[in-house]
Amino acid sequence: MEKYDIAVIGSGMGGSACATVLAKLGYTVLMLERGSHPRFAIGESATPLMSKKIRYLGEAYGIPEFDELSTYDKIKKSGNAMLCGPKELFHYFVHKAGQVTPDQFGTVPEVIVQTPEIDVQYFRADSDKYFVDVSQRYGVTYLDHTSVEDIEFSDDGVSIKCLRNQQPLDFFCDFVIDGTGFNSIIGNKFNLKIQGDQLATPLKSRSIFTHFRDIGDFEEVLKASPSFVDRSPVPRCRATQHHCFEGGWLWFIPFDDGVTSVGINLDMDLFPMNTKDASEEFWEIVSRYPIVHELLKGREVVRPFVKTGRLQFLNEQMVGDRWAMLPASAYGLDAWFSTGLAVSFIAIHRLAEILHNDVFPKRRFERNVLINYEEALKKEFNHVSKMVHGIYKSFKHFDVFKHYGFLCFMGSEHYLEHGGIYRGMDMDFLLLSAGDPAFVEKFDAVYSKVIEYSTLDAVPETEIDALNIFIREDMAPYNFRGFGRPEMHGVHPRRVMDETKIRAKVGLAVS
Repeated sequence: MEKYDIAVIGSGMGGSACATVLAKLGYTVLMLERGSHPRFAIGESATPLMSKKIRYLGEAYGIPEFDELSTYDKIKKSGNAMLCGPKELFHYFVHKAGQVTPDQFGTVPEVIVQTPEIDVQYFRADSDKYFVDVSQRYGVTYLDHTSVEDIEFSDDGVSIKCLRNQQPLDFFCDFVIDGTGFNSIIGNKFNLKIQGDQLATPLKSRSIFTHFRDIGDFEEVLKASPSFVDRSPVPRCRATQHHCFEGGWLWFIPFDDGVTSVGINLDMDLFPMNTKDASEEFWEIVSRYPIVHELLKGREVVRPFVKTGRLQFLNEQMVGDRWAMLPASAYGLDAWFSTGLAVSFIAIHRLAEILHNDVFPKRRFERNVLINYEEALKKEFNHVSKMVHGIYKSFKHFDVFKHYGFLCFMGSEHYLEHGGIYRGMDMDFLLLSAGDPAFVEKFDAVYSKVIEYSTLDAVPETEIDALNIFIREDMAPYNFRGFGRPEMHGVHPRRVMDETKIRAKVGLAVS
């Protein structure tokens, strides 16, 4: 029976990157994959938080390939042939049913926030395979077409029984990391998953998605309106476009080969689950929004439509004696604000610190040594799910959405400005500032108002004015870009952070 220090089950970006970091720290690492690469995966869009975190992990652990994958420009400069796309903007447009021109109902309902650098739209079939290849360069033992049939935990270690090409294989290790996603192998083993009506979170959303080729250009639609004033710092095709409407939103994530990832996420309060075919329901909803419909109508669909059930789930335990889950196995949220990749790499940093500083040196593999990792994930789940729930409820009133949506950016930028990227297992530095009580208190106050506004047919101007003042003045310690200032017209150009100053806060030298 082969013996390893750590077994990572699942080889998506999170699993492979985690295995690579641990191998660089000197551990013998086995990574098991039920399928093989390349393969389709959803969750393509990076964020400033993701880009900076992966770059820092590459620096901290001596993995230059992480840095090469951290931005679009670095991928291109490195000569890496993986398919990807540039992400320079978060772009939002709120549609009304039947709307045929951008200015049909007055001011064009658009918000734009430029990224500090050019982030990446990852074509996951390519990027996931690349991460697996990198892991093997650093000594990870990788086995694909290998299904885990059983895991047994004992005081001495972990026994893993597998089948590879129908041949039995047995392994023994000290610790297991579960990167198997929604169908978490450990979650299923211990019956840990909470889902459906058992979940306490108010967020209830589902998704329908596919890939299209050569969709229409939203920029041309906007510029065809005589009253439109274009303030975007770069073309909107270099963005993750969010086409929002009451009850849901669509993402457009473009890649360099003309393919665009397109998905629709739906508030299940307004769009409950049904038995409709995925393609049928997608086109039925899109047809209500003529601008979007024209961008997609008649375009080649290059993948079958996929329709999910409720996206949210939570495992009541995320760590145990000799095991831990990566975030995609621990819980499910929603694609809004693209937190999935970022939180995976945040969690890798935390887990590597705990394993290397506390678990292995002291040979203490019990759950209570890992409990802060679980508490951080749960705190982030509760905070972000509430934040995204408010987003869905804000779509009804553009002026509410425009102000409330800035809270996501404030939470992220506050985390970055205070050196969160460079911190590992630190409960004060959590995703979207979930670890800052003052930020959470202010956010909760706005969230409560948004839920109240969602019950109204119209929000009084006095309320919108008060919301604007709150964003500009009460949130000033978190508002680094003048969010809410009328002269910005909802367009916020690039702001480059002073990395030297930020690194000095946490005692790091300039890289």
